[in-house]
Amino acid sequence: MNISKEHVRYYSLARQALVDALLLGGVSDGDRVLIPELICKDVVASIHTVGATPVFYQVDESLAPRNLHADASIKAIIAVNYFGFPQELDVFKHESRRCGAVLIEDNAHGFLSSDTSNSLLGTRGDLGIISIRKSLRIPDGAQLIVNDNALLSNIPQQLAYVSSPLGFRITAQRLALKVQRLTRLPLLEWARYAIRKIRLISTGTALPVSPPSAEFEIITPMGPRDSSMSSIQSLDISYEITRRQELYQTVASLVLDCDIRPVFESLPTHCVPYGYPFYGDSVAAADVHNLVKKFGIEVINWPDLPASVAETAPMHYQQLWLVNFL
Repeated sequence: MNISKEHVRYYSLARQALVDALLLGGVSDGDRVLIPELICKDVVASIHTVGATPVFYQVDESLAPRNLHADASIKAIIAVNYFGFPQELDVFKHESRRCGAVLIEDNAHGFLSSDTSNSLLGTRGDLGIISIRKSLRIPDGAQLIVNDNALLSNIPQQLAYVSSPLGFRITAQRLALKVQRLTRLPLLEWARYAIRKIRLISTGTALPVSPPSAEFEIITPMGPRDSSMSSIQSLDISYEITRRQELYQTVASLVLDCDIRPVFESLPTHCVPYGYPFYGDSVAAADVHNLVKKFGIEVINWPDLPASVAETAPMHYQQLWLVNFL
């Protein structure tokens, strides 16, 4: 599962890796980038940072593209492996070849995950990005993977790592999780409750909300913390793969009587899930949360849609939830 180090660059955040992926793919001022509507604002910000314009395509309830079509103005196509589940790339590759666009595999959710042929997600397009910090309890850490040898000669130099500890929040979470496993006390749940109560009182909302301006934030690439890199390099990969796969099966068995519909019918071979995604209303999501919180995990609504998409978002975008395994 190792990737040759000359093909990889590490960043603090995946949105920074995407900026360099777009630049490496020749995307610049006035170009257009084809991306799914079901996406976070961070991705849109990376596209705006290089001066390009996002062009949205729809995804259906299985999260596959609907009516994907690229014209000559499209310089890059982004395919997303939602929640670590492999996206079928044939239609994306066809469109990228047809119009000469670079294919970027957004594998932000799929650290350690592979498709059914055991090809590591993030290595199947011309370029790939991975947000490791979304799968591990670290403050930062992301990868840019260059798979097209024609692009490899222009890969940017590795940015210097930032000399910084993991920080109080991450250290406290790790400690709370260890104590929780020993005592069965829901320490993480209590901590989240307290933090959200404080945020609700001070800001009027329990969860952080990105303003519309987040889509136009200028993203500046920087290297990750050296402490985050140490955590990545010391990771017990076999344990983490097993933990996530077993947790997925456990959650699937727990929520059988809940009024929800899983996004995926089963867990594919070699898939290392970011979480357990499902469709349902807020009441059903709360029911699921009450069942899984004993494992130190929670249910979140995903994603924070771009403003232009949120205005007319279909119901399956609005009722998408995730049992987050972090």
